[in-house]
Amino acid sequence: MRFRDRREAGERLALRLRPLRGDRAVVLGLSEGGLVVAAAIADVLGAPLDILLTARIEAAGPPPVLLGAVGEGGLVVWDHGAIRRFDISADELTRLADRARGGLARQVAVYRRDVAPVPIAGRTVVLADDGAATGTTAHTAIRVLRARQVRRIVLAVPVAQAPVLDRLAREVDQFVCLRPLPWLHAVRNSYRKFPAIADTDALELLHREPRLPTEVPL
Repeated sequence: MRFRDRREAGERLALRLRPLRGDRAVVLGLSEGGLVVAAAIADVLGAPLDILLTARIEAAGPPPVLLGAVGEGGLVVWDHGAIRRFDISADELTRLADRARGGLARQVAVYRRDVAPVPIAGRTVVLADDGAATGTTAHTAIRVLRARQVRRIVLAVPVAQAPVLDRLAREVDQFVCLRPLPWLHAVRNSYRKFPAIADTDALELLHREPRLPTEVPL
């Protein structure tokens, strides 16, 4: 089974997430493509929509080694186990963190120019993406959300590699995946239409007026 596009995938996920109506949930897209999925979920739940801006702190590979993440507002989350395992010096950590902050600042300049972040502390957050092949981005985002003291994290992805999903499921309070696969080479292969999402398209979604809860066909 392949999804028609990200919008259809989000609507299918939303059917599983309808019990969250009235829970003051916030729906966050984990990427530009994830924002399209998140928008469909937010429409059905009548929930606020936002994008989660993070930047990974990585040491050069191959493959690159995830050492932590930087979130909006200067929040830094470190993976101290990875830092010890790869014996990364304090000077190198500072350099890598500064590089990540630079990348995040560029995202913030685009997305926060006139769209303030939705408050999430103490709330249920639905973290949505268009798929999870490696889980690295989702793992980073989950750690940032925990540090920002959200009440619950619900991970929602249309498709994921099953071992990756098993690992991520242990990090969140609830997860919904429509199509777990034993092997996932590329997320795009699960969609008939998988266009690149321009910043302008993502910003148009963020600028929409909040919608009342809607239904989608079963």
